[in-house]
Amino acid sequence: MRPTKLSTMECNTCFNDFIAKCNTEINVFAQLPALPLYDSYKWVITDSLDRKFEGDFVVDENGFWQILVADLPEGLLTQYSGDFRLEVYDSSCKPVKFKIAQEYDCISFEIKGGTFTKDYIGCSFSCTPPLASQTTLIAFTDAATVDITWAPYLATYGNNPLVQVYHLVSGTTYQLVDVAIQQTFTDGVLTSITINNAGVATGYVLIS
Repeated sequence: MRPTKLSTMECNTCFNDFIAKCNTEINVFAQLPALPLYDSYKWVITDSLDRKFEGDFVVDENGFWQILVADLPEGLLTQYSGDFRLEVYDSSCKPVKFKIAQEYDCISFEIKGGTFTKDYIGCSFSCTPPLASQTTLIAFTDAATVDITWAPYLATYGNNPLVQVYHLVSGTTYQLVDVAIQQTFTDGVLTSITINNAGVATGYVLIS
């Protein structure tokens, strides 16, 4: 399990995530209530040099939102940039909490190199209850590996599901982790998914 990125910062209520090869927008699955048409939220990103960048946004019908890469300085989002901190403020400059399975008041994220594409942070589901038609949550406890038989999910998610793994890092705080995920196919059809937690861990798998 990777260490929590914010261990040296005062705020310990940040959701930890990463993006990779993000070219046009960052989709933020951090749920916020809708505001009146004449009002908007403000996102603020702080980089590893304590520089701050901001922009206005409104949420969609699910309470989610986007940050356009064009609204950030060119070359800011690289794998060498260190950690970023994302916060949300209302029109009166008051910090706003948002929901990603539980309430948070910030997101800490980093940029991964390579060819893998991931243009979102957070997760697009509500824990109570899960969005059964769009997202499935599979919990595990003290497991080094998690084996998922895919037949019950094939009709809903097909052969190319999005699989995210979250580990419990402290209390009730879960962190998205980068672990090995192996998919097994038979005659071109996905039959099982095996997740290697790189050690015994407790958490959940989010399938969408």
